Amino acid sequence: MFERKEVDILRKRLNEPRRFIHAITGPRQIGKSTVVRQALIGVQVPVIYEIADGALTNPTEWLEQVWRSAREAYDTGPVILVIDEVQKIPQWSECVKKFWDQDTFEGRDIRVILTGSSTTFIHRGLTESLAGRFERIRMMPWAFSEMERAFSWDLDTYLIYGGYPGPADIVHDADRWTEYVRSSIIEPIISRDVLQMNRIDKPYLLRQLVEIASRMTTREVTYTKLIGTLHDAGNTTTIAHYLSLLEDAGLLCGISKFSGNMVRQRRSSPKLLAFANAVPTAMGVGWSRSMNETMRGQCVESAVGTHLRCIVEGSSSELQWWRQGDDEVDFVLKRGDRILGIEVKSGNTHHLRGLKAFQATFPNARTVVVGKGGMPVAELLRSTIHDLMP
Repeated sequence: MFERKEVDILRKRLNEPRRFIHAITGPRQIGKSTVVRQALIGVQVPVIYEIADGALTNPTEWLEQVWRSAREAYDTGPVILVIDEVQKIPQWSECVKKFWDQDTFEGRDIRVILTGSSTTFIHRGLTESLAGRFERIRMMPWAFSEMERAFSWDLDTYLIYGGYPGPADIVHDADRWTEYVRSSIIEPIISRDVLQMNRIDKPYLLRQLVEIASRMTTREVTYTKLIGTLHDAGNTTTIAHYLSLLEDAGLLCGISKFSGNMVRQRRSSPKLLAFANAVPTAMGVGWSRSMNETMRGQCVESAVGTHLRCIVEGSSSELQWWRQGDDEVDFVLKRGDRILGIEVKSGNTHHLRGLKAFQATFPNARTVVVGKGGMPVAELLRSTIHDLMP
């Protein structure tokens, strides 16, 4: 059975003395529950594993009963308590804080694992009520190296369908695969993780934004221009807020322009980016094995961008992009005072003028070309943040 690296991380932390609540967070359908179950295989201590159901009549009482079960199982050795999809419980963080602090005070070795798909809701609870009591394991859509090892995918398959393991075995049936991604991944993220967990005054506008941003992945878009493509769009603040919520949910994001000036970066036009190429493919961007060279170039650039966005999650690195006049660099990684400019080269006619201008502007920056004549695309898609920013 294939195991993601997070399995080993969780396994090691569970073997340490009780110190923190273990919070496993990330988008839907990337294997959070599977990671927990794999980490618990072979443990020699009692395990209480419960899944929070959104239809619970009294979720607070249910959580209290679950915790009582863990305490009843406790003798002198540790007990592991897992609460899956904890964000479905209103005020879950206050309850968890109360029970965790009671166990700490009374010396009970109950080791707690929480999982949740709504990143905004989970983060809010962890930082507001459980500050100092949790350690987070962030999970993201699957990298090429993982799909390659787990499902024997080649590069082209990953470029078009990459990111989610659930429908990996049905990519031969494009309609079936598309329906699965749209109905089992994209729609639940929108309806449950964003609309149910946040105040959204214009839900139809949010859905329009997902449709348009999915098709415009890797493109710079001013908020004013984006508003012009939407119906009844409201103001730029609303669009920026909705895009931020979609980023927290792990579906789409806007990466800022690198300038060396923090204020200018925050005000810059974003480059839109999906978190996995499966999203624009399922939303009808037109990527397929028979796509032309121009579309393949966009597909490759998107795959590189999604990989970079995923590997900077939870690290001290940032992902941005750069443009000055007509000169542009596809992606910029920044870690402390270290800068790496990344240009994705597609086809034989792709020029590197932007990369040269970037180096002239930032002499201390390193640069890399991904594609023909440079780092192979597959190598970049197998890299970690430490490989690129040692």
